[in-house]
Amino acid sequence: MMEIWQSLLLGVVQGLTEFFPVSSSGHLFLAEVWLGLKPDINFTILLHAASLLAVLVVYRQDVWKLLKAAFDVKAWQRKKLVSDGILAWQLVAATIFTVGVALLIEPFFESLLNLKWVAGTLIITGGLIVVAEKCRRKSEISFTWPLAIVLGLVQGLAVIPGISRSGLTIAFLILVGLNRQLAVKLSFLLSIPTILGALVFMLKDEWGSLDFSFATLVGFAASFLTALAAIYSMKTLVERRWIWFAPYCLLLGGGILMSFFFFN
Repeated sequence: MMEIWQSLLLGVVQGLTEFFPVSSSGHLFLAEVWLGLKPDINFTILLHAASLLAVLVVYRQDVWKLLKAAFDVKAWQRKKLVSDGILAWQLVAATIFTVGVALLIEPFFESLLNLKWVAGTLIITGGLIVVAEKCRRKSEISFTWPLAIVLGLVQGLAVIPGISRSGLTIAFLILVGLNRQLAVKLSFLLSIPTILGALVFMLKDEWGSLDFSFATLVGFAASFLTALAAIYSMKTLVERRWIWFAPYCLLLGGGILMSFFFFN
């Protein structure tokens, strides 16, 4: 049984790291190893639900517009969807390719989560942010069908333990020349079916045996509130200051590797 402080701490870690480009899976693993905190399946489900609720709250108007435009019968009859309708189906296409990549590669990586692996993926995440900033295309491009498909393929790589989904997708979109605010928006909108899929996958075996304690509900609230803060912060930070996540990832990953060199 988790204590309230443990649930609160893990909720904060999940909420911040799910939408900051630093890897939620990596940080939750570090919390497990360093602090001895291991969330059970009930708590993990609540953490994912909190992340999903947070992004739905922030982008509720966008989600509603996309859904209405995607299923606009009159537009389908005219064979002319509006831009929101096209974007909605582009995101669907991206999600389909994400699922394909994830199902293909996950069996090869699911057992690799350890301190050295997390250190390496943190360094990779930090490197991706630097590359995106320093090598990004100067002229802005539009979000097209080919780009949606490639984005889906790229997001699928986030199934690798320790790789930040938000960091990977935002860095990729900025690198190829997409508007920064649109890059954040698309990354977070794409998190909705991704997180929802993970929830369904976990719930299919646990439905009927779920048992949420007061401590886990505290963790849910903490995760939801910090996720809200992280999403709103990223919308501001991405303009200039998000590159500071790179030294954080590089120093944390490098520090973990150095600890093995000096103390093992």
